Amino acid sequence: MKNIPQLMFIPLAMIMASCGGGGGSSAPQATQPPATVPVAEGLLIEVESQNQLLERVRQGFTQVATNNVAKAGTVELGDGVALDAESSAPASSDSFTTTYTLEASVDEHDYVKYDGDHLFIAPSRGMDCCFIVDDIAFREPFPEENETIAADIMPVSGGNDERSIRILSTDPEVATASQVGTIPLSDSRTVEGLYTNDNQLVSISSSGWWGVFGDSFDTPSIWAGQTTALDIYDITDAANPARQLQLEFQGGFVSSRRQGDMVYLVARHTPEVVSYNYYPDSLQTAENETLLDALEPEDILPNMSINGVESPLLSASDCRVADSENSLAPVSSAFPTMTMLIAVDLASQSVVNAVCYLEPTSGIYVSNNAIYLTQVDYGEADSRTLVHSYSLSADLDYLGSGVVDGALALSGDRDFRINEHEGYLRLVTSQRTADAEDRIDHQLSVLKLATDKPELNLVATLPNTERTAAIGKPNEDLYGVRFFGDKLYLVTFERIDPLYVLDLSDPLDPLIAGELSVTGFSDFLHPVNDDLLLGLGQDEQGLVKLELFNVASLTAPFSLGSTSLSPGANWSYSEARYNRHAFTYQAIDETTDRFSVPVSLSLYSDEMGYSEERRLFLFEIDSKDRPADAAIIEVGQIVAKTEQWWDDRQRAVFDGDAVFYIDGTRVWSTLWTASERQDGPF
Repeated sequence: MKNIPQLMFIPLAMIMASCGGGGGSSAPQATQPPATVPVAEGLLIEVESQNQLLERVRQGFTQVATNNVAKAGTVELGDGVALDAESSAPASSDSFTTTYTLEASVDEHDYVKYDGDHLFIAPSRGMDCCFIVDDIAFREPFPEENETIAADIMPVSGGNDERSIRILSTDPEVATASQVGTIPLSDSRTVEGLYTNDNQLVSISSSGWWGVFGDSFDTPSIWAGQTTALDIYDITDAANPARQLQLEFQGGFVSSRRQGDMVYLVARHTPEVVSYNYYPDSLQTAENETLLDALEPEDILPNMSINGVESPLLSASDCRVADSENSLAPVSSAFPTMTMLIAVDLASQSVVNAVCYLEPTSGIYVSNNAIYLTQVDYGEADSRTLVHSYSLSADLDYLGSGVVDGALALSGDRDFRINEHEGYLRLVTSQRTADAEDRIDHQLSVLKLATDKPELNLVATLPNTERTAAIGKPNEDLYGVRFFGDKLYLVTFERIDPLYVLDLSDPLDPLIAGELSVTGFSDFLHPVNDDLLLGLGQDEQGLVKLELFNVASLTAPFSLGSTSLSPGANWSYSEARYNRHAFTYQAIDETTDRFSVPVSLSLYSDEMGYSEERRLFLFEIDSKDRPADAAIIEVGQIVAKTEQWWDDRQRAVFDGDAVFYIDGTRVWSTLWTASERQDGPF
């Protein structure tokens, strides 16, 4: 990497070759070349030169255009899904809750963050759509001179609250909040999420709004011309936040995680080739070839800007490509879109590393130790999933790749379907079949990193030749999945809801230990402890329900009862079924836990006709230390009187007995001990 601003520090990996030692004689020895220890290669190999990377990008563009033409002019480019993007309880302080996360030590960006004193609330992505959708393919990523980030370098005061990050001071003793400041935002950017880190607030934003699901994720042209920005603010004086760092780089935002002082960004970048036709006829194909021939290395590598100073984000040597000679290699490995990992140190306020690889990406899972990027390889009959592993560290070392049968599509909360535990990576994949009697099969696969080469080896599957029982009845799709230590809970559904309990205590011989059939199904599963499992889903009327399961015996799970969250409603929905950040949970003591679930309701009465409400339901789990007697108890509800139906995001924060319910960007509150009284909106 060249021309790095002084503010940045980029560590370089040094490879040392060992040399053979001489004998004890003092006689002159002939000079011998140093002995070379061969380095084992994995599926992804380092790019050796700028020209090699350039040629791979050219091949990728050509392959995409060829595939599009072969699909007879349709614009559907496959079954692409978005990343987004859990086996342990979310991190929280003793007194207040934080964002519900997949792994205890790995934070996730969200539009609401709380540090115990202040709520930070970002505006809706949907509200930004009218400003940026048309700019996705045309926005100039690095304009001339100071226009680069001028729109974002605004005074951190005043401005339109609807285009600002709200900062509210809280008083948990009486459950009130008041706005003390704002951070105005550019109309050209979408806030993807926030982090808090001691006295810092981190805001991640993007120039493009490509949505969460759909074929667009696998469309290379979508990722051309996008930029991602990360801003760090000093919030020692929360009413007057001061920007410490402004980073912007070429590439569309995919996901992020934070561990300690390090924020890890996942982004995708397609080099812009002006006038390139992704659906060419014979004449346009020749024109495309001319455009690709004219590309230079500097045209394909993304740049970044730190506080207005521009430099390369990465070099060709920071990238990897698939080795076509590797046994795991996909049939076609030519792809023009780079998947990038960027490590930003909040303590030094610098970019410490950036790496990339040129392969399609369909999902991301981050454990406490590694970043796993998944790649679904769709064949003519069956599909398989490639997994690429990088260290969760500033080095972002490539650890290895592996492959399993079936598709692992990690959109929404589907990253519950992959988990790392005690050196083993466990995945639950699904395979479509041509059998009308059983159109879908589900499989558990267990991988382990090899000790002699960068490869994830398959060490176990279920079902297998010894344990042939299927996961799920014929034609049942997969809904809730949750790994919890040596256990795996799965919910499949077609007409009834079978809950499966898998014993993973022997990673080389997993087995189905027990199952239970109940009505309805659960999308979201939360392990209360070793003996209790909480399910959030849908009842037989299609309304939101909770169910508590006793799983003390792996072979004989049973239901402790269910409760509807919308009695009398003709329709209900909870964001928490599909987005874990909307679910709030707090362990209080040995016997009691607290949690909340937001629900949107449609109600009807002869007097009022149809009406809609948003409510936050407050619950306790009682007697969790006595699983046979445990129960879900409703404590109360907060009703949000809102007219902002275009912003359907809902979150909750507990601080002592105070409950803060965030509906869109407005805040309502109550005390757990007096939930019949509520205040707001703030």
